[in-house]
Parts: sequence; structure tokens; C-alpha cells
Amino acid sequence: MVLHVACHAQGVWDNPFESTLRTHHRRAWSFSGGTHMMMGMPSTVQSAWILNHGSEAEPELDTLHLGIWRTSPQAGWRAGIGHLWLREDALWADRLSASVHVSQARGRESFLGDWKGSGADTSVAFVDSLVLTQASAMFVELNLQTMRAVATGPDGFVEVRSGLRGVYTLSQAKPTVLPHFFTPAALPSWHVALSLGVGAGLKVYRGRMVRLTVDVDVLQLAQAPTDNLFRATDADVRGLNWMQSGYRPWRVTLHHDLYKRKPEEGCAAPTRSTASKTLFDPKMKGAGKAKNKGLKKALKGRGG
Repeated sequence: MVLHVACHAQGVWDNPFESTLRTHHRRAWSFSGGTHMMMGMPSTVQSAWILNHGSEAEPELDTLHLGIWRTSPQAGWRAGIGHLWLREDALWADRLSASVHVSQARGRESFLGDWKGSGADTSVAFVDSLVLTQASAMFVELNLQTMRAVATGPDGFVEVRSGLRGVYTLSQAKPTVLPHFFTPAALPSWHVALSLGVGAGLKVYRGRMVRLTVDVDVLQLAQAPTDNLFRATDADVRGLNWMQSGYRPWRVTLHHDLYKRKPEEGCAAPTRSTASKTLFDPKMKGAGKAKNKGLKKALKGRGG
């Protein structure tokens, strides 16, 4: 008996959604919120812009700037709503989801090094304080995700995630073009990326689950054309070009999944069903009385 209970419990743990499927529909609304960040790659960039006003034999070098750009991604925000579908006995994905998010991305870069002056003073001097430039952007996202969960207990699970993320840039605040520096690159108006992620979930109540996930765009599949600018770094196909560096978007999101409960099944059959009609079949009228009458007659005969 103990072995049977243990095996049954292990079976429930292997499928974190078995109890949910017994009492709730396979579909759920999913509300989410979290942070959106742009992870710089690389974090530091060697940058130099040196012009030769002379010839190769007699060079006249003019250093506009020479130093290092440092990327400092800032935390943005994201919020969204989606729909989730549970799939029973699925090998590669036990859930599918489609969601729409609105998000904000922020980034900051700083320069430290030699910088040619402007105006009357055109000498090249080391910058005493950091030269800062920053930008922000607003997006609307469409996320298509597949998820596979493994139970860690009767109420908890971990999941592996993969999907496609399409992004349309609603607006972006472009950084100021500084004199004697390269023109900052703008984000593409749209892009599509392959994303991977991991997460952890907890059943807080029947049909109510919360999940904390981390997703990153591992590969840009397609994007709108952008201006080919001379920057501190060349194009990087792994991420997005923004300002003077390359970026790989990533997100930390808290999800709240709400499954709709199935209607309660009553013990008695509906009054209009065939099963209920057999309980009151006219042919059965008086059957109980006849049986009791015969029993009483038999008992009376034995007593006489």
C-alpha cells in the first residue's frame, strides 16, 4: 500500500499540471510584468578617430578622439497579457503561449580618453570627467513561446523556454551627436529574434500559478534595414546595434497564470436524461410493495 501511494505521488510530481487538468480547463490567461534590459557586448570598446590631412609620405595626423567607450545598460520595464494552452502527454512542450507586451529599454555609454577641443582651443587633451551619452526606446512585442516543465515537488516546477519574439519600435530618444565622435546608431524599426530562457513556477492555489522567467535573444533572425554608420564597433549579428556598441536584449518577467475552473459535476443525473427516467419507470410502480406483501404472508404462514 505504501509503495502504491509513493508511486502515485511520484507520477503526480512528474507532471506539475495533472491536478490542474482534473479540475480546470487547458486554457489560461497570463498577466506579466518585469524588467527589460539591453546587455552590452562587449562591455568596453576601444574607439579612435584619427585623420590624416597630409599624405602617406608626409602625414599630418589630426586626433579627434582616442579612448574607451563603456556600456552601462539600464533597467527598463515591461508589462503584458497573453494566453496559455496546456498540452497533455507532450514530449517536447507541455505548454504553448502567445502574448503581447509593451516595454522600455534604456542604455548609457561613457567615454574616457583623449578628446580634441572645439572652438578656439583645438588642442587634444585627456578628458577629466566622463563623457556620457544615453538613449531610451519604447517597444511593442509579440512573443510566441513553447515551455517544458519538470516538477520539483507537489507545488513547484522549473521550466525551459524557447520561442520567437517580434518587436516593433514605437519611439526612441536618440542620443546627442557629440563633436569629434562617431554618429550613434539607432535601433531598427522592427526585428525578429530567437529567444531561449529558463524559469521557476509555483502553484499558489488551484488553477493559480506564478512563474519567474529569464529570457534572452540568442539570435537576430531578421530586422529592418538601418543606416550604415561608421562607429566604434562593426555590426554584430548576435544582437542589436545601438549607440556605439552591440546589445543583446534580455528580460526578467513575473507571470501570473489564471486557469478557468471546470463546472462542478453533480452526483444525480440531470432530470432530462435517460438515466433519470429509469428511476421512475411506470413499469416499476408497486414492485416494492408486492415484494413486501409476499414477505409478510410467508412470515404469517410460518407463525400459524
